[in-house]
Amino acid sequence: MDHGPGTHSCKDVERAFAARAIEEARKSPGNARVGAVIASGDSTLATGYKGEVEGLHAEQVALQKARVADTNLAGASLYTTLEPCANSRTSRVPCAELIAEAGITVVHIGEYDPNPQVNRLGWKYLRDHGVQLRDFPADLREQVRDANTDFTQVFTRGTGMSAGAKFDFTMNGGQFTISVDEQPNSASWVTRWSNCGASAIYMYGGTPGVVALARYANQFNEIDDPDALDYGHHSPKIDVGSIGVMRNKHGHVLCKVTAIEPTADYGGTGHVSVTIRWEIRLAEGDSRR
Repeated sequence: MDHGPGTHSCKDVERAFAARAIEEARKSPGNARVGAVIASGDSTLATGYKGEVEGLHAEQVALQKARVADTNLAGASLYTTLEPCANSRTSRVPCAELIAEAGITVVHIGEYDPNPQVNRLGWKYLRDHGVQLRDFPADLREQVRDANTDFTQVFTRGTGMSAGAKFDFTMNGGQFTISVDEQPNSASWVTRWSNCGASAIYMYGGTPGVVALARYANQFNEIDDPDALDYGHHSPKIDVGSIGVMRNKHGHVLCKVTAIEPTADYGGTGHVSVTIRWEIRLAEGDSRR
């Protein structure tokens, strides 16, 4: 156990521990950088970061250190840069469950997990088990986002002439950006998606002339000239297995919807996502590859 913030106001102490969690996150290898601090009063009980112990999340590392030191965590607070996991689809005991079982009573969160299999489910589990939830101050949340940009972008943008992605269409305004590559001036299409049903989704273009449904087409090679499609509707309904097309000055991106996990009002279980495959067709003369 060490003493960190010293004698300051409650807000100052909380801010100092949140900042310490960000410091821990920056130690993480790879693109998923997560840090955690367990504290009581103005004392640090344990810390951890993702990658510190192979296979363990940051919260698990901190909890393990506290357990080895025989530290009583009843009434303690946890500061974590990323929402604790609560994914019942793996054999791993979720961090949210471990936190609640340890007797931690307050959890401060720097960023909600953009993964559609996790987003807000950790928050919900903790709330349902009597844990108080707090957010990091706004400026520190921005630092968390900066430290974790590579990870969060996986769920908001994709690159490649032909690739695929799975993302939560209720997050980020339903926006998913598809680019030829990662260069700043790369040809890009800002696709948008919104709720429609259990087996269909709206592809949103904002105004007519931007998006179209390639009706009855099942494969990209069945679409000869994408400009021949009907672009008269601003948000065509795309069924699972169907192909939507978005166009701009760079050309077209063809998006096939391969799976949908619907929202609760359409029978979903809490995991909301759309899975797409895409193919980019650049306009003649556009060499931004």
